[in-house]
Amino acid sequence: MNARTKVAEEGATAAEGRPAPERAPGAASGPAVGRAVGPAAGSAPAPTALPNAGTGAAAGAAALVPAQAGPAGPGQPDVTVIVAVYNTMPYLSTCLESLLAQTLGTARMQIVTVDDGSTDGSGEALDAFAAEHPGLVDVVHQANSGGPAAPSNRGLELARGRYVFFLGADDHLGPEALERLVAAADTHGTDVVVGRMVGLNGRWVPKAAFQRQRHDATLGNSPLAWALSNTKLFRRALIERLGLRYDEDLPVLSDQPFTLAALFAAGPVSILNDYDYYYAVRRYNAGNITYRGGPEPRLLGTERIMALTGRLADSPEALERVHRRHLEGELADILGPALLELDREAQERIVSRVGVLVAAHASDDLLLRVPVAARIRLLLARAGEVDAVLAALRFEQADRRPPLLVRGERALLDHPALGDARLGIDERFFETDDSLTRLDGLTAELALDARRRPCLTLTAHSPLPGYGGPVARVWVETFRSGGAGTAGEQFVAHQALVSYAAAPDGGTVLTARVPLGLLLRQAHLGAASGPWSVRLRLHGRASTGGRTHEIQPVRCAKPVKLRAWRGPHLFRVSANVGAEGELQLSVGALSLVRSLKRRLRPTPRAAQEGTTA
Repeated sequence: MNARTKVAEEGATAAEGRPAPERAPGAASGPAVGRAVGPAAGSAPAPTALPNAGTGAAAGAAALVPAQAGPAGPGQPDVTVIVAVYNTMPYLSTCLESLLAQTLGTARMQIVTVDDGSTDGSGEALDAFAAEHPGLVDVVHQANSGGPAAPSNRGLELARGRYVFFLGADDHLGPEALERLVAAADTHGTDVVVGRMVGLNGRWVPKAAFQRQRHDATLGNSPLAWALSNTKLFRRALIERLGLRYDEDLPVLSDQPFTLAALFAAGPVSILNDYDYYYAVRRYNAGNITYRGGPEPRLLGTERIMALTGRLADSPEALERVHRRHLEGELADILGPALLELDREAQERIVSRVGVLVAAHASDDLLLRVPVAARIRLLLARAGEVDAVLAALRFEQADRRPPLLVRGERALLDHPALGDARLGIDERFFETDDSLTRLDGLTAELALDARRRPCLTLTAHSPLPGYGGPVARVWVETFRSGGAGTAGEQFVAHQALVSYAAAPDGGTVLTARVPLGLLLRQAHLGAASGPWSVRLRLHGRASTGGRTHEIQPVRCAKPVKLRAWRGPHLFRVSANVGAEGELQLSVGALSLVRSLKRRLRPTPRAAQEGTTA
């Protein structure tokens, strides 16, 4: 998955969070050319200016918004779902059906749909949906605005719920999603709640943000910076007190400034990973709006985002995380392969604008945390070296696994800019631990060791001589996804006994022996039923950035079943091939008495011979 796909798929809207112009309540943000079906009364008041905007004091804004828990007042829905629609058939039908299926119940919900000049029948489908469900749906028709910002603003003007949820017209919700989100906000008093996302049809979603369930997440202490789409539950009082609206001159990325401003002001955020809340769908024709954004519209959005972050970030940690996300996401991707297809004037203009952003918002220490190839492109842009940026792109395209130099404990990307005195880029910027992931034929075999304990033996090949130099630590995890009611993924970390040997081709063979005593202990405690997958974790030395690389799947050398003891307890341990060819381990406790009876039970032939005798 390249950076372009990740950025394109993360969200469908965005806006800077600066004060919107004053509008009369219920006034359309674009020319209204259709009709509203369903009640439009109770529209939100005109937005006020964003408190403390430009001072960085987002905490002051949050203090003005008291938490509102408990049920909605008479006639007020708990949540308003806003759906901006532009040519999304047939996905729109699934989207709307998922709202009717919500266990929250339609009595606690308001649905606001805004047709932004659709030409594929989406507008007519919305009218039919509203007619079938009178009193539930507001439908607005307007001329096409060129992006999702204007219809999202129109939806906010009609919102009456205590909470607001933005749903992409391509996407849909799990049946319990809204009920669980509202309950979390009411129980924990959080103003923003983020539910686990699932990508469909190859859509990328930010999995790192949902590794653990928590109600104290901020941009500084969690991976929220990598999940800035507006597909979250927002307390509407927060939105209206801050005067948050989408920038309508941003055709793409307009949801990120909106979401950032809310997150900076909201304080602790709830992250829920106990259910599949949001299904993000990639259209088969890749027609989602973020797939159509060109480099300069995306660059405009990124300039607004980074400026806003600089003003509102309430801690160095939050500033670094958000800027890093946009350096290695948007900016590195804007300097991606598509740049080679543009005319010279556009190339110079884009490299210059990216260089200004890097110089203004990225220290050398921050750039060292960005992946090495993207880091070098950003440094070359900062230096204004357009031709060197283009040469770097051609170098990356020539070999999907660029050559590396291993010098002791350091691994360097063997890049054309390395050692170029004219460019003057320090050698440390070429250091990388990507070499750790260059493992071929990663397989594991399950067997009993000399003391008759279950043990995995992993083997892998690296094409690099001296492969073990950049490796600080190796361990293996057995893991499985958590089910409903659990706290997410369960895993057990196992110490690996690792050795390295020179391979005949000049590379390195890695061998890791992994005792499974901890997994047997989990089975003894009754917590290890079902299959466990296996992954290898490799931690680089500090000189290469010290990142941890997660490598999976580990392949199964051959299926096997064996019995093993842990103290007086007997277990069955099996290695099987999973649906994608990965190794899966299953562990189960065995009854000693039952095993002895089975072993002593005569075979059918012996039983027959005994009867005959």
